[in-house]
Amino acid sequence: MSIVYVHVGLPKTGTTHLQGRLWRNRNHAMSAGLLYPGIAMDDHFHAAAHLQPDRYLDWAAPEHADKWPAMVAQMKAWPERSLVSHELFANAGPEHIRKLVDDLSFADEVHAVLTVRDLGRQVPSVWQENVKNQRRATLEEFVESIAGGPDGPGEEPFWEFQDYERTLADWASIVGRDRVHVVTVPARGTAEPGDGLWERFLRVLEVDPAVLPAPPVNDNTSLSATQTEFLRLLNTRLQPEDVQWYRYQRFVKHTLINEVMSQVDGGRSIGLDPRQREWAAQRSDEMIEAITAGGYRVVGSVDDLRVSTENDGAYAEVTSQEAFDAALDALAQWVKATEVPKNRIAVRTRVGNVVRAARRKKAALSRR
Repeated sequence: MSIVYVHVGLPKTGTTHLQGRLWRNRNHAMSAGLLYPGIAMDDHFHAAAHLQPDRYLDWAAPEHADKWPAMVAQMKAWPERSLVSHELFANAGPEHIRKLVDDLSFADEVHAVLTVRDLGRQVPSVWQENVKNQRRATLEEFVESIAGGPDGPGEEPFWEFQDYERTLADWASIVGRDRVHVVTVPARGTAEPGDGLWERFLRVLEVDPAVLPAPPVNDNTSLSATQTEFLRLLNTRLQPEDVQWYRYQRFVKHTLINEVMSQVDGGRSIGLDPRQREWAAQRSDEMIEAITAGGYRVVGSVDDLRVSTENDGAYAEVTSQEAFDAALDALAQWVKATEVPKNRIAVRTRVGNVVRAARRKKAALSRR
């Protein structure tokens, strides 16, 4: 029977980890009856962007318009299970979902899979990701902006992708509630061996983790609280009117964050303060109720999504000195670790040799 699973995110729920590991294991997956289509890993991104071209105008470039039809052709020719995965599907509305399902009309069944994480970790993680993309709001400003919920007046992007109540309902209205799966990210420190996010996700796909042996690759750098505050302050000097996006992406995201700061121990992770945790706990309980009342299939436990109001020791205010120290650590690491182009090394070595030889000759003459 032909079944297509559409993994719609949510963003910052381990999606990069899952997608990278699936791509590395795609040949093994086929032997287990699962097709992860595409010629390149980015094909899933282009497919999701072209589903909503008006929203993702900059990304839905004409040269990538053939990616989704090619993936559909691959899945149509595959007689068993297929998986499409990208978090841009998370904010697709019913009209977009219906178009996607129509494109998959060859399949006997279409299922939606949502990976979901508790707000206590999700809110700081999304805020950090925003900071890594040139935004400069503080965590306090970010929480205040989103506290009104999906219908609130907040300006910070969050609920567009994180309102899993709406996302579940929209997909259920098209594919049916019995074909909507919720995979909870294990609560911190609670996962038993063999029951992590990867194993839970594969359980939905009916794939034995043992047949997908290639390990994951860490390609989504997480920053500490102090590193994130340093970056946020840096962003106040690197806004769109100050620097073009491609330069920010190249020098800040790729080099500073991924190559330099990832190699420095920045200390404690980001946490919510007691007042913010109180809000997150209450809002989480409301959202969990939507899962239980909706009758969706859950792999893991909805208790993984609850937020404790007790102080877990994760929160501590970042001082100006700590942010400054994080900047110095990053700069020092950059100097120590950044490679110098070999041609420049050769030229400088030759120049240095000439200078040193001249100095030695001059010293020898002075001694005569």
